[in-house]
Amino acid sequence: MQTGTTPTTLDPATCEQARLTRDARFDGLFFTAVKTTGIYCRPVCPAPTPKPANITYYPSAAAAAAAGFRPCLRCRPEAAAGSPLHHASSELVGAALQLIEQGALDGQSVSALAARIGVGERHLRRLFDSELGASPQDVAATRRLLFAKQLLGETRLPITAVAAAAGYASLRRFNAAFVDAYAKPPREFRRGQGRPSDERAIELRLPYRPPYDFKGMLEFYARRCIPRVESIDAHGYRRSISIEGEPGWFEVSAIKGDSALRLRVHEVRPLHLGTLVNRVRRMFDVNADPAAIMRTLGREPRLRMLVKRWPGQRLPGTWDGFELGVRAVLG
Repeated sequence: MQTGTTPTTLDPATCEQARLTRDARFDGLFFTAVKTTGIYCRPVCPAPTPKPANITYYPSAAAAAAAGFRPCLRCRPEAAAGSPLHHASSELVGAALQLIEQGALDGQSVSALAARIGVGERHLRRLFDSELGASPQDVAATRRLLFAKQLLGETRLPITAVAAAAGYASLRRFNAAFVDAYAKPPREFRRGQGRPSDERAIELRLPYRPPYDFKGMLEFYARRCIPRVESIDAHGYRRSISIEGEPGWFEVSAIKGDSALRLRVHEVRPLHLGTLVNRVRRMFDVNADPAAIMRTLGREPRLRMLVKRWPGQRLPGTWDGFELGVRAVLG
């Protein structure tokens, strides 16, 4: 287990101040690992503050997990905003991370992933280690585990469906990975969780870093609404979709008093949940760091005034690339 070191992409003094003040602006931007407990936490964790000498900071949950730390059950790292994408300093790693988030390593090897982005496997591993502090397999394994834990806590899906949705090849592998991380099987973990009240839809939280101009996002989509495909009002966004030829629909709305969007999924098989969630996260740009956006745009005086007037701007996306191309041409 790695101890006493801090990845070069993190400023220890900034991390320490954010941890002590539980600054929500840094939620998901780094994780705090405590060597005396073997657990890693979000900077907003409500648990008693450990001694600085026992702490190591990591840029991602995958890096902390790769160093041998287990995710905290109290602050729930799966509920943190963002993804490892914002730590990529090269286009190659960014492209690989996008494919991993789409499930590229759920059934394929790292060599196949490297071939898809046009580099050698050893070079890709070196880039991941230097930029993220974790291997491609570590990132994929952490993504699967945290998404599975979210599904266990927030949905009524059967354990077998949770394993399939998170990208595990078998229920046995899912059980083994979960026991290794949480020291209890998925079924026992679920017994202690609150049960969602609505059985008609799969409902998940999509956390973001505030501020978030959800009203502005809805207004953007409303001006470009596709009849009989999309529906937008003051409360949220609804859309019919097709994944691998199978129809379904979803809706996105704000959660009052919570820094998260509510995603409700209807008539979509659990096997396709990971794909759908990743697409919706990109559509609504929930992984963005608003502080970085404001810092960058604020360098231009004219933009600085607009950023202050309309905080929480995000970059709206589309369901797929073809739709984006058609919108650009027609627009």
